[in-house]
Amino acid sequence: MYERSGTLFEGPYRAILISDEVYILHLCRYIHRNPVEAGLVERPEDWPYSNYLEWIGRRGGTLLDRDFVTARFERPEAYARFVMDYVPPAHVEDSVRRIACE
Repeated sequence: MYERSGTLFEGPYRAILISDEVYILHLCRYIHRNPVEAGLVERPEDWPYSNYLEWIGRRGGTLLDRDFVTARFERPEAYARFVMDYVPPAHVEDSVRRIACE
């Protein structure tokens, strides 16, 4: 439309419609866990460049839809637990390999 190019507009990234409730919640969790999985921080709340702190009620900000969050999680602690209780498949596979080698 604007005749622009570059890595932001080209490559493997694309917009997709997310209409599944479970998938949208998983994506939110995935995004908030990214700095932890990348080894940049120990906990999601240690990463100041996301809106995770707003989601869990520890920082006032406007980068979230509070109605979206409160409609799905009774309290901020419930979302924090949802994020931290997830074990990525790669971690499960690593644990299984370690146990098998012992």
